[in-house]
Amino acid sequence: MSSVQSAPPSNSSDLDVTLTYHLDIAISITIAIFALLNAPRAVARFANPSERLRGHILRYVALRREPRISASSVSNQMHSDFKKSAVGIQDRSAGCDTILSALPALPTQTLRDTSNPERPVHMPMLSSLVHPVTSVLTRPVHEGYTVGRVLLMAGYAIMVLYCTFYKSNPFSHPSRAGRVIASQIPFVYIFATKNNIVGALVGVGYEKLNFLHRFIGRLAVVGANVHMLGYVYKWTLAGKLSTELTKPFIRWGFVALACFDLLGIGSTQFVRSKSYNLFIVTHVLGLFIFLIAACYHQPACIPFVIAACVFYGVDHLMRIAKTCITTAMLRPIPELGLTRIEIPTLNSGWRAGQHVRLRVLSTDMDYLALTEVHPFTIANVERTEEGMVLMCKKTGRWTSKIYSLSATKRYGEQGREVGEAVRVMIEGPYGGVGNTIMSSYSGALVIAGGIGITFALSAVQELVRSGNDTSVRVIDIVWSIPDVASLTPMIALFTSLIEQRMEVCLRVSVFYTRALKGSSQPTYLPPGVTLTPGRPKIAKFLNDVVTSTQSGGGATGVFVGVCGPPALARDVAVAVRNIDVHQKRMVGGIELHEE
Repeated sequence: MSSVQSAPPSNSSDLDVTLTYHLDIAISITIAIFALLNAPRAVARFANPSERLRGHILRYVALRREPRISASSVSNQMHSDFKKSAVGIQDRSAGCDTILSALPALPTQTLRDTSNPERPVHMPMLSSLVHPVTSVLTRPVHEGYTVGRVLLMAGYAIMVLYCTFYKSNPFSHPSRAGRVIASQIPFVYIFATKNNIVGALVGVGYEKLNFLHRFIGRLAVVGANVHMLGYVYKWTLAGKLSTELTKPFIRWGFVALACFDLLGIGSTQFVRSKSYNLFIVTHVLGLFIFLIAACYHQPACIPFVIAACVFYGVDHLMRIAKTCITTAMLRPIPELGLTRIEIPTLNSGWRAGQHVRLRVLSTDMDYLALTEVHPFTIANVERTEEGMVLMCKKTGRWTSKIYSLSATKRYGEQGREVGEAVRVMIEGPYGGVGNTIMSSYSGALVIAGGIGITFALSAVQELVRSGNDTSVRVIDIVWSIPDVASLTPMIALFTSLIEQRMEVCLRVSVFYTRALKGSSQPTYLPPGVTLTPGRPKIAKFLNDVVTSTQSGGGATGVFVGVCGPPALARDVAVAVRNIDVHQKRMVGGIELHEE
């Protein structure tokens, strides 16, 4: 908010331009350094023909052959009557003695893709090669923030503060703060996009970089208010406040400031948790109006606004290209308290761990629910007869409506229950493991809590179906559930995975935290699946996988994936940090991915 009368000398204005120019260059160089560090992994991924077209656009492809047991047959078992094969527990005293016996194995399901017989090239992350540094940088400071993230934000803030206050007083020269904040407009918008160009360069999903969008946005809100207060103070001392406020470009400055403050308040955790729709509305309107107001406020903002519009526009064009409207089948799984969503018209184009954004276009949902979009991790591997599978946990108003809608029974021509068909809008895929090729590792440990099993299922299915085209020889799945009933719908799927494992040693360890008393039924589990009361000891499982991988001659590292409650993710991170350094190096490193 400047005026002709209060404009600083020419040399000060030149210094302002130089500092903001250097600030943007410094930020761009930092991004380029991270991109260069990620380049070898990106080259290794895209040099693999099977990885080039995956993880970008959802599509339908004709299947080459039908498996002897299709994924849809597993799906049917997951929704049939499990009374004949239900999991039972013989409880003795405290309910900790569990009788386990084998379930007859299912015929092998042929799901391998042998079009590329060569094993993928393994390119380890830099973090797995410098254990002491990684151990420090990955330590949690606050929920969602590690030492590495805090240092990155601190470095960013230092650069912004230096450019704001170097040879400048915000009360005598308030234009500097406004110019510095204007230079950050493109970065605020870049880190807000789903198709994040920075994420593509550094090999991570947009959700992993969203903390920078929030941080830079808050810096911008504070800087804009400092810019305004400096001019109000200056005009008040000079007795020009009322005169300056009549100028159109000053009023546009206040409009831009109001938008920034609205964005700052609307993005607080309180507003997001109480009314997510209010957060979305304030964000969309605030970001759009701000760009217009900034241009009318000062022409110097126009180049930065144009840059922001280009990044934001390209993102929305890509989101349109990634969006499709199709029909999905909804089926309830009462044992897990979730809705299984099957989309047979989309069966290719994603990688393990990626998620999509789902909107249900049904009049059976209320009109407010029609406006809501929710992210869900894809729960299966691509190229199956059932298509894409999502699992929607019943946790809130929207998900409860989906579950109620799925509970409506519909029957096919032969009297078989087929689920509820609804129109949905699917956008994605996004996120995932980035440039990591899971099949290039020697071992894998996937840990899930509750509905986090969706990530584990897609990851393990992808590894199993690779057959001889993978370096993985040891896979452990650890699943923590509240009660035994949650395991029942998954028995058939776990059985199918074990039967397809080829030369891979696949083990499934399920832990339940609630003992069911009064049940004397025997427990039927397939070989390779164990059921244990209590909570899993992550360090023990990690040590077992590393030892098994090392004894099998594996030297291309161990992949550790976790998806579940924050406490579970912290326990896994601690176990990875605390493992013996020599053991870690002998196995080729341990790389952690938190979904």
